[in-house]
Amino acid sequence: MTTAKTRVVAAMSGGVDSAVAAGLLAEAGYDVVGVTMKMYAPTKPAYAKSCCGADDFDDARRSAAKLGIPHYVLDFQETFERNVITRFAEEYLSGRTPNPCVACNNFVKLGTLRSYADRLGARFVATGHYARVTHGDDGVHLHRGSHAKDQAYALAQLTSEQLAGLLLPLGELTKDETRAHAARLGLAVHDKAESQDICFVEGGDYRDALAKRGYASGARGEIRDTAGVAVGAHEGIAHYTVGQRAGVGGADAPRYVTRVDASTNTIVIGREEELFTSGLVADELNVIRPERFASARNAAETDATETDVLAMIRYRATPVSARARIDTAERILRLRFVEPQRAVTPGQLVALFALDGEEVLGAATIREAI
Repeated sequence: MTTAKTRVVAAMSGGVDSAVAAGLLAEAGYDVVGVTMKMYAPTKPAYAKSCCGADDFDDARRSAAKLGIPHYVLDFQETFERNVITRFAEEYLSGRTPNPCVACNNFVKLGTLRSYADRLGARFVATGHYARVTHGDDGVHLHRGSHAKDQAYALAQLTSEQLAGLLLPLGELTKDETRAHAARLGLAVHDKAESQDICFVEGGDYRDALAKRGYASGARGEIRDTAGVAVGAHEGIAHYTVGQRAGVGGADAPRYVTRVDASTNTIVIGREEELFTSGLVADELNVIRPERFASARNAAETDATETDVLAMIRYRATPVSARARIDTAERILRLRFVEPQRAVTPGQLVALFALDGEEVLGAATIREAI
């Protein structure tokens, strides 16, 4: 971190993590301004697993008051709708499975909130994520958190510039240690339950969230096997994601969705072994440590341009050995797995780690399995 009395805007959701992050910074002498972002208005007041209700705003306000820091509630609903919810819907209707938390971090917390922090003269934005940002002579580094709640994956699409303005006070803590700090600071949220679900997906079914906003799940179409034979019909491609077990009768063994083809409005299903793929192509490339990669000049270059990495293809997945080839001009990543991987899903983030498994080198959005 940096010298005392540096101004920091702390994102405060109303939960224990963000409150303790703000409290630790205030204790360290930072000039902390607490901000709660109103991003979504839930329709179920008692929806305890979300983090956008009036009770959460009150909890954030009470935590800020206990810490002796100013607190503001800002209306970010328009930018959240445009950059997170609309993107979420469009991805599903394009046959992809999005990760809205990644988009929220990129465009809202380190986008719109960062702009607000700039207007306040704040050098940093702080969040309660369990990951670590360090600064060296060679630039900024993003590392995994120190325990099982690690959330570096969700931050892997942040640019070096965004990371340079980010403070993560909880990166070295466990959840139990965070709660202990909350109790020590006298915060009433010290034993508050965690929010677990996507805030705008009330009840846990994303299809209800799409329908509520007028997004149809798509037209009816065919379900085909990997040989191209029609074996059933679907009610819209937004109902399906790669790896999902397909409820198609008559098969001699379980069948799973292996591909969602929006161009033909077709769901392709196959046996479980057909879910395994040897690699992927990803776009929306973000490279945090470009010096760690050999850049490819074109798609036909040899293994000499590949870099050994560990790849995480979904949140909480175990990082696996792979070889990465990047094209920074086209923002394309081509990845070959050492061992085939199950259910590589377009729309999901693939995060790239150094071989020590700790430092995040970059990330991209999966476009297709190969």
